[in-house]
Amino acid sequence: MNCNETKFVMSLYLSSELDATRMADFELHVQSCGPCARELEYARHCDELLRDACLEEPVDAMGLRERVLSEISKPRPRRRFLFPRRVYTLPIAAVLLLAIGAGIIYFSLYSNSSQTVYAAALDDHYSEVVKNPPIGGWRKRPEEIRAFVRQQLGDADFLDKLSPADYHLTRARLCDLPDKAYVHLVFKNDVHEISIYVRRKDAELPGATVETVNGCALHAAAINKFEIAGFQSQRYTVLVVSDLPRAESLRIARNAALGLT
Repeated sequence: MNCNETKFVMSLYLSSELDATRMADFELHVQSCGPCARELEYARHCDELLRDACLEEPVDAMGLRERVLSEISKPRPRRRFLFPRRVYTLPIAAVLLLAIGAGIIYFSLYSNSSQTVYAAALDDHYSEVVKNPPIGGWRKRPEEIRAFVRQQLGDADFLDKLSPADYHLTRARLCDLPDKAYVHLVFKNDVHEISIYVRRKDAELPGATVETVNGCALHAAAINKFEIAGFQSQRYTVLVVSDLPRAESLRIARNAALGLT
């Protein structure tokens, strides 16, 4: 991939719309090309500024609600009908208000949901692993970790399949992302520490699918120079958080998806 191709697909890379092969080619070029790396960093910074500005803008639905209620309450000229009809005014108004309320709630939640779980995972990884404060609740001995995971998820045999190559599991504890309990597993090698969050499978993960592995849709997000990759197997929801390049982050998630059922 050359510089012109990199500029052409940069927006697709930032929105996680590249396939795995193109993504790897893009990252290899950026790692060896200073100008493209600086342009990517600038584009990512602008993207984060725009996202933060949008998230800070409150969703004010009161004006819309007042206009709708005003239209509903306006008197209407009576019409004469040749045949008698039953009056449905109140049920229709109630259904309309319910639909409007549901739409407002959905819009408010959907506008923020696509990044909520990924941002929460990053915040937890940064505060508990990168900063590494002296907090309680960690299980550190292998047998203690397995017993804890089995208690929380009903099984611990999958841990060996989840562990990335050249990493070893150092500790585990329970955390909330943002309002659902996950088992937080920390893996370490000679250079990096990564977090893998696991819970029983429930709602689908947000965001576009990067690729599909073993029937699992892989998702990816980049926040503040950290990479978050996620997928759902038949039994589990899994999030991988690290400061690794995206290709490496996806490789770890891909191998985990291949090992889990």
